[in-house]
Amino acid sequence: MGDSSTRIRALTVDAVAAAASFVARPSVAERWDDASALDGMTVGALAAHTLRAAGATIAYLDRTEPDAQLDGEPLTAATYFHAAIEAPIHESIRAVSAEEAAVGVEVVAADFVALVDRLRDRLDAEPVDRMIEALGGRPISLDHFCRTRLVEVLTHLDDLAASLGEDRPSTDPDATAVVIEVLVGVARHVRGDWEVVRALGRSERVAEPVFPVL
Repeated sequence: MGDSSTRIRALTVDAVAAAASFVARPSVAERWDDASALDGMTVGALAAHTLRAAGATIAYLDRTEPDAQLDGEPLTAATYFHAAIEAPIHESIRAVSAEEAAVGVEVVAADFVALVDRLRDRLDAEPVDRMIEALGGRPISLDHFCRTRLVEVLTHLDDLAASLGEDRPSTDPDATAVVIEVLVGVARHVRGDWEVVRALGRSERVAEPVFPVL
């Protein structure tokens, strides 16, 4: 496995481990049914959604044969999110998350811990050029999908901390840099490069908000 591939996969596992550790905190159990920092989601629903997002890597790997012939232009991490926002499942996230939180904090927290080892073993075993089938049957490389998981897991870890009024757990700065890169990439894809430049340096000349992108 190449160095860059090894690194992005290790960062993904570390991010999931940080989220699993946070969800196991007593304060999460105490506030499980309280409103979270995200509109329409409880703390429990947010934790369950984060678990689902983290586990999607294994789910996508399981449903895509290693030698599958996937048609279409491969998605990048940025174009994946643009497609995800328009996908039908986006509208049902709150309902699905609430349903999956109903099993209780002990189950969700235990599943999160178990996922860390499963994910580490699976990512270590997959080749550098592994492709998976994503939204609408479109292909995406495993490493680009790992980048999407870093965005999901780390932003929701921040959401969980904000929901409880606690400090965000420390995570690898390299992972944060990937999150920034992907989110700026989404903005570039949706709004164009110069709108992003103006949003960052000349916001008075931006006709419509460029950020947030999700």
